[in-house]
Amino acid sequence: MDSNLFSVDYFKSALQLQISKNNGRMTPNQTLNSYYHTVVSAIIQDRINKNFELIRRIRNLDTAYNAVKKEVQLQAQEQQQQ
Repeated sequence: MDSNLFSVDYFKSALQLQISKNNGRMTPNQTLNSYYHTVVSAIIQDRINKNFELIRRIRNLDTAYNAVKKEVQLQAQEQQQQ
């Protein structure tokens, strides 16, 4: 696992943590969307002079978001089949 700040693994772990923290209060998709929006807003507000770094962070967040969202959808499908 890549533990570098703003890596895909970092964001996947953070997304999964948020899902577990908000279990019962928000659906997993609501939690994913809320976290995504909050982090993108924070990244954009960050005064980063290097555009590449900003793009890398958002790309990693997007990759992690899509991976965790797919996992959540698969889990929901498995639960429906039971």
